[in-house]
Amino acid sequence: MITVSAPGKLHLMGEHAVVYGKPAILAAVNLRLSVSIEEGKPEIVAPAKEAADVVAYAMDIVRKEYKLEKLSDFKVTVTSDIPFGFHLGSSAALAVATVGATMYAVKKLWNPMVINQLAYEVEKKQHGNPSGGDNTAVTFGGFLWYRRELEFLKSIWQLPFRPASNLNHFFLIDTGRPKETTGEMVALVKSKVQISKSKMEKLFNQNEQQTRSITVALKEGKEDDLLNAMKIGERTLERMGVVSKKIMPLIRSIENAGGAAKILGGGGRKEGVGFLLCYHHDPKKIEAFAKPFGFSIRNIQLGEEGVRLEK
Repeated sequence: MITVSAPGKLHLMGEHAVVYGKPAILAAVNLRLSVSIEEGKPEIVAPAKEAADVVAYAMDIVRKEYKLEKLSDFKVTVTSDIPFGFHLGSSAALAVATVGATMYAVKKLWNPMVINQLAYEVEKKQHGNPSGGDNTAVTFGGFLWYRRELEFLKSIWQLPFRPASNLNHFFLIDTGRPKETTGEMVALVKSKVQISKSKMEKLFNQNEQQTRSITVALKEGKEDDLLNAMKIGERTLERMGVVSKKIMPLIRSIENAGGAAKILGGGGRKEGVGFLLCYHHDPKKIEAFAKPFGFSIRNIQLGEEGVRLEK
């Protein structure tokens, strides 16, 4: 049996703007997904049908890459700590882990660069016009500065630092699975760009500045700068139309209590937005704000190791 695991990820800032050539800062998180492959009766055991479909497509991508007529009969088992559909990189982790496990099963090759390239092809099928940032963060782990320059040219920098110890106050608030997929939210922003290009470009530029500010704040341990950049960046996402109005009162309450919160990934318009990334010194205080909404909170560690060959 071959088992490969990959972490979830989150955007500290830059989601949506990254699709249009702006930078994003991403972090791998301490939630992992595993894909195990063994010879046997062809079967895909996965938490959801959509996950099984991704596995099948990813395996076929590997088959085509190595010009194989067909793959051996494999049983594939997926287990995951990453909730599907909550903008924590579940599809990227699934693509990366499946590609990595399949490559090793059929060719005994372990090459994260190739794993990332092929996983990006899988992500295209899932999300239509993805930036490539999610699969890259999941593959390489840690903290990542990412920019898509051209379709065939991506700037990828693993940030050579851990956040200052005084900034270890991140956690997640579960607002419920969005009604919309990431692909639908990406398409929504695209439609807005087509209607009002100059307005959206201004928002993307403002978002870029906050991405830079967050990166510097993390490196230098400047908490006030981090909070300010998270707040301003969240406002740009709200003006892009990717933050549900049902969630905004909670975000404002957290800000008024001296913290900050922002959506992750695609966001949502009608109901939940998946997880909110929150920064505050007192999770119990924020839990009191979240409880009336029926939302739960969980601690999170940023900077997890990337794709890993377990056995």
